[in-house]
Amino acid sequence: MKLKHFFSGLAFFWVFGTQAQTIQGVPQTKEPLGIAFALPFRTDKMDFIDPALGQKILEARNDTKSSLSFYSGALIAIERLDSMGIQVKPHPVDTQLNGAIALAELEAVHRINDIDFLIGPLSDRVLPPLSQWSLQQKKPIFLPSIADAQQVHPYLIQGIAKNETLRRQLLDYAKKEWLGQKVTVVHDGEALNQAQNIAQRFPGAQKLDATAQSNRLLEALTERMDTLNTNWVFVETANLKTASSVASILSAQLRYPGHIKLWSPLYNNAFDNDVLDFKQLSDLNYTTSAVQEPLTHVAWSGIYQVKWGKYPDKIAVRGYDSVMFAVAQLMGLGYASAEGKSFFKWAGTTHPFDMAHDPKGHLVNQGYVLISLKDMEWQVIRP
Repeated sequence: MKLKHFFSGLAFFWVFGTQAQTIQGVPQTKEPLGIAFALPFRTDKMDFIDPALGQKILEARNDTKSSLSFYSGALIAIERLDSMGIQVKPHPVDTQLNGAIALAELEAVHRINDIDFLIGPLSDRVLPPLSQWSLQQKKPIFLPSIADAQQVHPYLIQGIAKNETLRRQLLDYAKKEWLGQKVTVVHDGEALNQAQNIAQRFPGAQKLDATAQSNRLLEALTERMDTLNTNWVFVETANLKTASSVASILSAQLRYPGHIKLWSPLYNNAFDNDVLDFKQLSDLNYTTSAVQEPLTHVAWSGIYQVKWGKYPDKIAVRGYDSVMFAVAQLMGLGYASAEGKSFFKWAGTTHPFDMAHDPKGHLVNQGYVLISLKDMEWQVIRP
């Protein structure tokens, strides 16, 4: 079965013609907006004849699962847009993690369909030919993940804030709230430079290499904790074991609420998982920066659950938000304008969009959120 037939049928099944709503200042469309999705669906690895085997292959491939999750969120966005008179026609393009194949598939779709906007790819190795296509065709290309975008041009849009932006914004906020309390920066060998940059912001801060002192981490970390006053602990690591060990040690050291505050300048997989004790992190008032608000803030999660039988994950949310941003761009709705604000409020996007041109000339999202665990619930901090 061809990918375009499979996914176009899927999209048609979910997009219903309902009575159109209206948003002040947001016009309805007469012609559908064509959006292509360049994702690694990897249909070359699937088996559509044997459903059981196909399911096993699907579950074994993270790239395919991510693509389907992203696309499922996009389809919910398309359905909601249809309900207010904005028509979007999706065109899935299977990149197969191969630039030449991705370009050939995209050009084949473009020959018989009007493509106004390209979302994807998710992989840097597929980006060069698709970026060049975007420039030649003068069609916007929206990157839904952080990419090392060497093919910079005016049509390329970096969809989410870069790690450096997230780290800087969190540290700026922390420095503003810091009242001279004791600061410890826990890091591993790969994050020494980041640890030094943090320490420079807070006079008297101590650094602790968790990798070098892994055998006596409990003793070393305990020695650095002030028993009476507030302790600020920044953790710079992508290692789950290190993050878990530090959180457990700090939790055991806690004497009263607010005695230890745990900060992570980068929201990564070391803390974003189901392994770390959620209560420990909550007791430590774990605070970090992220590219989107917590999933508990997804207003349309009930709609998604009805359609797909589960609640959306962060990749599905990114697919939804990417479509909403694309439509706003195509309709000329500035994210900071009154019409744009009304549109994004109606859409319920969790990714803040704060676009700015970087020195190389392409749009980069500066939007971020600061989130903190308090009383076992994620709260969004508004600096």
